Amino acid sequence: MTDPKQLGPEQLGAVQFDAVQRTLLSTLHARALDHRSARPVLGDAEAARVADRLGEDLGDTGMSGTGAVFTALRAKLFDERTERFLAAHPDAVVLNLGCGLDARAWRVTVPPGVRWYDVDQPEVIALRRRVFGEPPRGADHHLLAASVTDPDWFAEVPADRPVLVLAEGLAPYLDEADVLALLRRISTRFPRGEIVLDVIHPWVVALAHRVSALRQTGTTFRWGLGDPRELTARVPGLRLLHQVRMTTRPELDRLPIGSRVAARVASALPGPRDGFRVLRLAFERERRPVSLRGAPETMLATLRLRALDARGADPILGDRWAERAVRRLDYDFDRFRKLDRNPASVAIRAQALDREVRRALRPGMTVLHLGCGLDARYERIDPPADVAWYDVDHPDVIALRRAVLPVDAPGYRAVGSSVTDPALLRGIPGDRPVLVVAEGLTMYLSEQDGRELLRRITAHFPAGHLIFDAFNTLGVEFSRRFNPAVVAAGARLGWAIDDPRELPVPGVELAEEWSFDQAPEIARFSPPFRLFLRAWGRITPLRRMGRVLHYRF
Repeated sequence: MTDPKQLGPEQLGAVQFDAVQRTLLSTLHARALDHRSARPVLGDAEAARVADRLGEDLGDTGMSGTGAVFTALRAKLFDERTERFLAAHPDAVVLNLGCGLDARAWRVTVPPGVRWYDVDQPEVIALRRRVFGEPPRGADHHLLAASVTDPDWFAEVPADRPVLVLAEGLAPYLDEADVLALLRRISTRFPRGEIVLDVIHPWVVALAHRVSALRQTGTTFRWGLGDPRELTARVPGLRLLHQVRMTTRPELDRLPIGSRVAARVASALPGPRDGFRVLRLAFERERRPVSLRGAPETMLATLRLRALDARGADPILGDRWAERAVRRLDYDFDRFRKLDRNPASVAIRAQALDREVRRALRPGMTVLHLGCGLDARYERIDPPADVAWYDVDHPDVIALRRAVLPVDAPGYRAVGSSVTDPALLRGIPGDRPVLVVAEGLTMYLSEQDGRELLRRITAHFPAGHLIFDAFNTLGVEFSRRFNPAVVAAGARLGWAIDDPRELPVPGVELAEEWSFDQAPEIARFSPPFRLFLRAWGRITPLRRMGRVLHYRF
């Protein structure tokens, strides 16, 4: 490339950018200040040279010494991940989005097989060409003059390699919709890769008017992120690998004493420590399209909530198979976003059913997992080798299950059939005790279909256990009107069990009725919410809106 040292200010021309684009000058100034400091974090000599060439055009950016350290540290974190990714993927594509006047391609080791793209607005790319020169002939380094939110420029980038996407100092200046659209576009175009981006917390967005560097450029922050699971839940296939809280990094010992103390205090407080973070995300494109409606689609809402629980810092169920299944599905899980605040309810229900299954399961049994959906109960239970386990659901659900949750075990079978089909048990030996487990199924059956199903099971097997969750009439009516998954999927609810002692199936006896206010997991909730649940459980119609029933025959 042309040496920036050969360019004088007279060759650069006036720098005319809009407010957001002028933030690149603040970033450049910060890296230059860091390089000139006694103890640099990044040591970006190119930034200092380019700043010198810009001279007066650099203007008053409002960048402080503290801001310079944070900016240099952020760049260092991006550089470190870039080095590691390219060492592992020497044939990768790199997308340096919102590149500004970043000299990352000079700072890191780029293998000769890597194709590198610096992407930014036309005015910025024009300035890059003037201060850095054109890439040398034969180098696989390209400049793309386009808005990162414009989908058209992706056509110029090969989509047959792993990709590393770098978005430093970009996301906070975009709208949330643009961030999500960009991430979805990347995760659907490339086969696999990583995305490294820095995010700020919503409380930082609220205080943006107090940031001097933003005031000087006349811009502001537009998007903040609290929980990273918001991204992984809304972008299919995306998963969080790691997040770095910048206030916890040892490089901050270079800050002035006042700023250093403030950073250490912030690192100890739950809200402030999440103010500035660098996220490392990964994705794979090997996803299966999903087209389900009605009751089968509601199992995707359940799957999403189990995955959200698994991603949490302190999961209840910890179903890592749910997380894996969500990554493999090409489906708009945002349809069920209203449920995201309460993954605990589904996790508690699944945990309760798992506990009952473990208590009742004996070697040599047959297990019928009815309406299994994409539930990894077989993997979570890990039954004895001589147990015959049957996962049963509609044929299209079972086909999906085989694709995203394959099981290769001698005692395991996946059966594509409606649970109401009279021929369901044909071919399943009836000479052993059976354990029937059904989660989120009975309420989608008619009362007649539910009774007939249980009667066929009790007639086919010599003895066994029936374990399932059920709604009463109030629960059915409430879910029909207000459950976001039921409403979004257009599902129909039918069977309500008000008094579990009156199940109209001969020879079946109630062993246990368990309501969710009895869950040991509610101990992790706040005291007021625990009191609310206890009070709820004292009112029979409310308690029976949703509970687990265990029968023997």
